[in-house]
Amino acid sequence: GLLLGLACAAPAAAADDAEGGFVIRTAYTEMLNGVYYLNADVDLSLSDDAVNALENGLPLTVVLQIEIIKHHSWWWDKKVASLEQRYQISYHALTRRFIITNLNSGDQQSFPTYRDAITNLGQVSDLPVIDANLLEPGARYDIRMRAALDIKDFPGPLQLIASLFWDLTSDWYEWVLAS
Repeated sequence: GLLLGLACAAPAAAADDAEGGFVIRTAYTEMLNGVYYLNADVDLSLSDDAVNALENGLPLTVVLQIEIIKHHSWWWDKKVASLEQRYQISYHALTRRFIITNLNSGDQQSFPTYRDAITNLGQVSDLPVIDANLLEPGARYDIRMRAALDIKDFPGPLQLIASLFWDLTSDWYEWVLAS
């Protein structure tokens, strides 16, 4: 029975790689000069179909959603701030390079391989999140983050297919905002 179970598990693991998925491995914040900065390691594994679409000219948008929640022990917690950091990854066929564009700032980076591009995109370093002056002293705040593939700009039929087969939204990763 155990051998059969292991034999059945191997094809499932291979199928998972083909489907892709987003996972936040680690995330933390640090305060520097009164501003909280986010650092995170996000595994952004696109499905084989999504990579194929990317290599055939469909730009993909990855969104990092960040929320700050004020903790209340006697009432519902309240979201006090939210931030969306948006990145577009595209393939430039003429130069055979993958381009990542920070849609919030317009900054661009170029990479020779898909793996280099997606690995770099998953490394979030020193992203300013919130000014400490906007938070109530002594209150407890939680911060949470997730990564998602944004499909709302896809053409109609592709949007339907992507919503059914490319669900690449990570779970929320939550921690206490250290002061």
